[in-house]
Amino acid sequence: MAEKKILVVEDEAIVAEAIAESLKKQGYEVVAIVTNGEEAIEKAAQNQPDLVLMDIVLEGDMDGIAAAEKIRTRCHIPTVFLTAYADEETLKRAKLTDPFGYIIKPFQQKDLYVTIEIALHRHELETKLRQALETAEEKADRQTKYVSLAAHELRNPLSAIVGSAKLLELNSSKLDEKTQVKCLDLMKSASQSMNQLIEDMLVIGRAESDQLKFNPAPLNLKEFCRHLVEQMQLGVEEKHRITFVCTSRKSVAVLDQRLLHHILSNLLSNGIKYSPKGGEVRLQLEYLEKWEQRSTGVSPVGDLENYQFPIPHYPMVIFRVRDAGIGIPKADQEKLFEAFYRCSNVGEIKGTGLGLAIVKKAVELHRGAIRFESEVGAGTTFTVMLPSPTDK
Repeated sequence: MAEKKILVVEDEAIVAEAIAESLKKQGYEVVAIVTNGEEAIEKAAQNQPDLVLMDIVLEGDMDGIAAAEKIRTRCHIPTVFLTAYADEETLKRAKLTDPFGYIIKPFQQKDLYVTIEIALHRHELETKLRQALETAEEKADRQTKYVSLAAHELRNPLSAIVGSAKLLELNSSKLDEKTQVKCLDLMKSASQSMNQLIEDMLVIGRAESDQLKFNPAPLNLKEFCRHLVEQMQLGVEEKHRITFVCTSRKSVAVLDQRLLHHILSNLLSNGIKYSPKGGEVRLQLEYLEKWEQRSTGVSPVGDLENYQFPIPHYPMVIFRVRDAGIGIPKADQEKLFEAFYRCSNVGEIKGTGLGLAIVKKAVELHRGAIRFESEVGAGTTFTVMLPSPTDK
């Protein structure tokens, strides 16, 4: 365990050196000794100690209580006061800074050690609690935003269904067969949009509440990809061509089939959606027994750019989804994986903006990485890299 860092603020040089020496013997690191409040604030911000031992009476215009208050509000660093003063007025002022301890001089080394340890433990607990509350608030804010955006997104298809139904109800005898079919097709399309949005919202909700679990099992990726491509090709008929290529002889890996379906179906769906009619969307599978960055020309960048892949112990599965669609403007690329975010050039193309957020969550659960290359008007290539713990 790393030594806890302590800043000593004491204007009597002999006392300060004695305290520092005692702290070092007890296993603490003394980051600095300062004699006034202004310098204490500066050193606290600079060195980020775990605790400040603060005398109340100091050199200069600022006393230890005023300095401790600024350190607490600016740096969230706990303070233990060391002082020869124990009058009611001083104690009253000191309490306002929420101190983590108050030791009257002269003191025993054991008392100093116990007070410091209790203060450090309390601060650690409070920090964890504060972080937990912040995380909970962030989740609550996101969920509120999701509900609000979902309600907005559901309004359009719902209005289309209600409008078409009302038209059929009031004018069914006057409408020709072609118009009636058009109304029914519109209702069907709107219903499908609503179902997709609801399904995406459920997946995102499970991910946000940590209920989207990673359940890996051996999977024949060639068969999986071929079946997925066949399914999606039936859905788009002849408007687009979806092709699949496997560049490796081996294709069995240990991945989560459900999460992989989320990843590839969303990427292929986007490729189809944002490509011109008759365009090709290509899915490529590559399996590497031992992954090395130079062997693929792919860097693990993007949302997981700092992730260290388990090289060379695990095989690596690489999926590439390439389209010749509208491309992603540079101004949109930073926010591409945010829920409900849609690029500025999508125009009238329908979508929820949840697909890539789901892809990101599913890739993270695999401890993988995703990156993309895109040029407006020329298309986009997404590369997903998923480590496989074992191929048995």
